[in-house]
Amino acid sequence: MPYAENDGVKIYYEVDGTPGAEPMVMHHGYLADLESWRARGWVKALGDRYRLLLVDSRGHGRSDKPTDPESYEMRNRVLDVLAVMGAENVKTAHYLGYSMGGMIGYSALIYAPQRFATMSCGGMSPMLRPAGTPRPPLDWDALMKLALQNGAVKAAYDAGRIERPAMEACRVPMDEWNGAEQALRMAKMPIFMYAGTEDTPHAGCASAVALNPKARFLSLPGKNHTTAAESVDLIVPALLEHIGGVKAE
Repeated sequence: MPYAENDGVKIYYEVDGTPGAEPMVMHHGYLADLESWRARGWVKALGDRYRLLLVDSRGHGRSDKPTDPESYEMRNRVLDVLAVMGAENVKTAHYLGYSMGGMIGYSALIYAPQRFATMSCGGMSPMLRPAGTPRPPLDWDALMKLALQNGAVKAAYDAGRIERPAMEACRVPMDEWNGAEQALRMAKMPIFMYAGTEDTPHAGCASAVALNPKARFLSLPGKNHTTAAESVDLIVPALLEHIGGVKAE
């Protein structure tokens, strides 16, 4: 089983899609794992065009699960992605992330923009909330009751891949994250954002698209955080239209 390593933390990943094709990193959301991309049809939809690097995020799936919140700082999460790319000899890649994976993607615009040919992020806004706005304390039981309604999360839970101490540590930097507005303004690559109208990040994405002439936002009417992630047939054509002419290696 392939692992990359970043400062002693092992990151599990799998390679799918077309050998020798342009690389695309795919990064799942909080509590899920890389299998969510297969279960929702993304691998089937994109695998004939790209070599897909499916990442189990730090703390998730079959990757190591530190319990120190500092381990989950966004710079470390970006370095995890770069470690996977390095293990596969990838210089530049397309990036597709959802929810937490989108947050890590926007953070890559801050820490390593030169490594990504395109940046596609769903279910997450680079302008999530005003700087310094606190979130309420995490209610784990309430969170899991809601999260287990999501098929991707339930699959990870049933497989024994969700560990509460790691997930609580992971949430701390996420709750403190204040976006990547300036990095979005300065980004040189095509940026694709998508969100459902019934999802909290929708308004921020709708505003953020005006910050960069290379950005596009796909609004998904009536979709929430879960159903937007499942709307592969609606998203992929728009995604490929926006990023399809850009090369990665």
